[in-house]
This record gives sequence, C-alpha cells and structure tokens, in this order.
Amino acid sequence: MSAIQLLFVLLISPAVFASRLPHPVLLQGKANKIASFNTSCDSQTFNITVATTRPFKGVAFARDFAHECLVLGTGINELFLSLPAAGCGVRLKTSVDEGGLARMTYGVALVLQQDRYLRQISDQDQMVHCEVKDEAFLVKSRPMIDAVKGEIKRSKANHRVGRLMDEGWSKDLSQSQLEEELREAMSASRAWMEITPENNAQRPEDTVEVGETVLLTVKSTLPSGIGWRIVDCTAHDGLGDSSQKLLDDRGCPVDEALLPVPKFGPLRPIASMRHQEAVARFAAFKFPDRDRLHLRCRLQICRGACAKVDCDSSNETERDNRIGRANSGKSGEVLDRLEVYNSVEVIAPDIDDVRSFRQKPDPSAAEFDAYPFPKIPGDRTFCMSIDKMAIAFCILGVVFLLAVLVAVCSLLNSRRSNSGLQYYTRSLFSNSSSAGSAFGSKLLSQDSPMFGQSSTPTSNRMQYGRIL
Repeated sequence: MSAIQLLFVLLISPAVFASRLPHPVLLQGKANKIASFNTSCDSQTFNITVATTRPFKGVAFARDFAHECLVLGTGINELFLSLPAAGCGVRLKTSVDEGGLARMTYGVALVLQQDRYLRQISDQDQMVHCEVKDEAFLVKSRPMIDAVKGEIKRSKANHRVGRLMDEGWSKDLSQSQLEEELREAMSASRAWMEITPENNAQRPEDTVEVGETVLLTVKSTLPSGIGWRIVDCTAHDGLGDSSQKLLDDRGCPVDEALLPVPKFGPLRPIASMRHQEAVARFAAFKFPDRDRLHLRCRLQICRGACAKVDCDSSNETERDNRIGRANSGKSGEVLDRLEVYNSVEVIAPDIDDVRSFRQKPDPSAAEFDAYPFPKIPGDRTFCMSIDKMAIAFCILGVVFLLAVLVAVCSLLNSRRSNSGLQYYTRSLFSNSSSAGSAFGSKLLSQDSPMFGQSSTPTSNRMQYGRIL
C-alpha cells in the first residue's frame, strides 16, 4: 500500500466509524420522562408535583428562570416545585364556561433537565396548568364590607329607599336577610388582570412581539356603591431584580409611551353587583435578559366613585390626602388597596437573533459578501477557502525547497572552484626561515630608517656606502 493510500484510509476511517454510531434520537428511549403532574394553586402560589418514570437526579425549573425558580432531584421518582403566582413566568388565563362564569387558570412552562449542569436533547419542556378555585381571587376587604354594611344600616334607619337600594339591593328584606345577601355578594367579589395581544397573530396566545399592541385589561366585580381606580403599576422581570414604574401612586403615567392612563368601560349590573373593566393599550416591551414580562398594579377601592385626579398638577398628592381626610365616611373615601398581576412572553426576533443579524450582507462592501460578520471600519482581515489555503501553502513549500537547493548548489560550486588555489602555509612575517627572518627583522626592526631614531648605539648601525 502506497503512502497516499495509507493517508486516505486514515482520513476516512473516523468518518466511517462515526456514521455507524446510533443516532441521538434513538437514545431518547433511555432518558427519564414525566409520568404525571399533580398541581394545586391559590392566589399566592402555584404548586407542582412531578412524577418521573425513573429516579431523577437532574433539575426542574420554570422556563427562563433556571437559576431562581428550580428544584433539584434527590434520586427519587418525585419532585415538588412551589412557584409564586406573581413571578417565575406564571401566567393567569381566563375563560368563560358554559354557565357564563369566568374560569381562571395558571400556566407555566416547566423544563425537566436530565443533568444538573448540562442541557441535552432528552430534556423535556412542557406546559403545566392549574385551575384556580373560585374563592382564590375573592376580594376579602374588611373595610369594604363594613362600608357597604354601614350604608345599608343607614338606609334602613332613615326609613327611606337609600342610594344602595336604588342600585340593586333588596328593599323589603330584614336586616339579617340583607346581611345574608351582602355575604353572598361578597362571595362573588373579585378582581384580576389580563394581558392579551390586540390582533390575533399566528402564534401562541400568551406570546407577543416587541412593539406589538397589547391590551392591559383590569376586570372587577364588586358590590354596588363601591368604585375603584388603577394606581401604582410596575413592570418587572419576574423576580424583582429589574423593574420599571409605569403608573405612580395617583394613577398617572410615568411615561405615556410605556403605558397610558387606562380607560374605564361601562358598568354592567349583575343583581347587587357591578362588573367593570379598564383597558390600556401599549406597545409590548421586555427586559434584556428575560422573555417574560410581568405587570403588577394596585386597585384603589373607594366609597362610591373615586375622586378624579389631575395628572398635570404637581401638588395633586397632597390634595388627594386632604380630600381623603375630608371625605372620611363620605363618597370618594379610599377604603382599601388590592393587588392584581399577570405576565406575558415577549419575544424580539430582530433583537435576539444575533446570528441572522450577522449573516445579513453588507451593501457597502460587495467584495466581502462571504464575510459572516459586520465589516469593521479599518479592518483588513480577509477570508480564504480551505482549498486555496492548501494551494498557497504548497506553493510556499515549493519555493522554500527551491531556495534550499539553490543555496546547496552554490555552496558546492564555490568549493569546487577554490580547490586549485595555493594557500601559504607560513606567514609573511614568520621567523621560521632565515630569509623571512631577515626580511622581517629589517621591516620590523626599530633600526629601520622608517622608524626614525633607534635605541641601539650608533656603532652598531649598519653602514651603507654612498654610490657616486
């Protein structure tokens, strides 16, 4: 076998061996899988119990919250994860059942990671839902109950049809019967928030894009004679590490480009209750390191209608405090504050997809069409294919070998041409021969006339005769 054939075999053997390995998809049958879910939830928490087919030693977490909202496997077939309802990517979704009643459901994307530190193709990603019980979002405000009860008592004591009687409360019932009716009404009092895209897009309902118009809707069903308004709205990343104020304590927008003042819709009477909605349209935004956008707002519960606020006045806060003290027991008095929240997944393809951005051609530099990164001013880097690079190295190698051959030939030729020359083995100034010694002594002796005066006596000087 020649050297070229041997090199070819060594190069293709790893590829042939790799092609015979089992496909990664075939290995998924050995991975641990989710056998079942068991969920429970209330207004504050979302609890998930996961049963697996085999003992689990990895990690389970809410999507986008791998380091904060997680539970580690302990080597058994069960995991328990408790998430806050107002964070960790938990989303509240409402629907209407056959009887026309609202059904509320929590949802979260749960990731089951087989290894504690590595993501693999066998990891599972699944949506988990939990239907919230009816009493979870009940408005349990003692000041509001006392205010409604006080209005009923005053109306009965004055023996007249009061304002509450005109708004749906029964007129011919006794005090105990009215209180029973009040308890039933309070059992239906609730308030919640919804975040939905304005236009139906071809993607999941809980996903919007940056810049897309989104509807923030706050809905409430409260006893007649009770008003409310939205104040103190904040956007956060699901953990509270990053947040942005949207509405201040008076309900005025911090920046109308982020969130304008919500607009109230008409009242819809339901027996002694009133249903009302407030809607605000805004362009979807997100935090740089999270895809989940969480919104949290507070509802100011008032006796009767809440006092109107002039957002253009800088001294409005002190004015509200004075009005609140003056309206104690009267219409416009602030009774309590409730909190509503929800979340939505906001994607940004034009911002997050860095790879597609880098692959866009640069129209200002046609010669670098194959360059995968944006051209930097002053950058002189150029690209070369593997074939061209191999050819260039071969040419350089040939040039190097030719240079070495030329140098060797020149050296041999110079040695061959200098082989006939006679070299003096003795120096011209050597003392080994008499002639040389005499000539050298005459040349180097200090008695020579060329050295001027000599240190030897004059009598010892060699006398030269004069030729006449």
